[in-house]
Amino acid sequence: MRRKMKKPPKLNLIPILDAIFIFIFFLLMSAQFIDIYEIGSDAPITSTSSPEMKKEPLNLTIVLSGEDVIVKTGLDENIYKKYKVSQLDQLNEGLIELKKLHPTEDSAILKPSSSFQYEKIVKVIDSTREIKKPNVFVTAVDKENKKYATKKLFERIIFETQN
Repeated sequence: MRRKMKKPPKLNLIPILDAIFIFIFFLLMSAQFIDIYEIGSDAPITSTSSPEMKKEPLNLTIVLSGEDVIVKTGLDENIYKKYKVSQLDQLNEGLIELKKLHPTEDSAILKPSSSFQYEKIVKVIDSTREIKKPNVFVTAVDKENKKYATKKLFERIIFETQN
């Protein structure tokens, strides 16, 4: 007696593939799509060499803590002025004064505390980067020492954490 080898039945994959495609469709339709925003900033500059400076840099530092916006200048971080978050127009005017005194400077260091609200950080950045009043301009100096009128204040925002 000879036994015949039975061929294994072919597996029908069509119903499985249909179920997978339907599952993927419902998965995509039920997913929550969110918008993620980012604030462009430069990395803090660290250097071990000490180049000779003609004059002391502005070193504009804006400390955000609680409801206070503290503007500090110089390498020893002397307090220039203090503002409340509700006084962003006065902050903008104070930064215009600083830009007039230091036309070549274009960066500001921002030190927000961990509890400072994101929306308020964005408003402070907006007040730091650009003049808000219409028809008000400052004189800036480009790399070739040419002067020009601009509405830009301190475009390069560098984030630093508070200790």
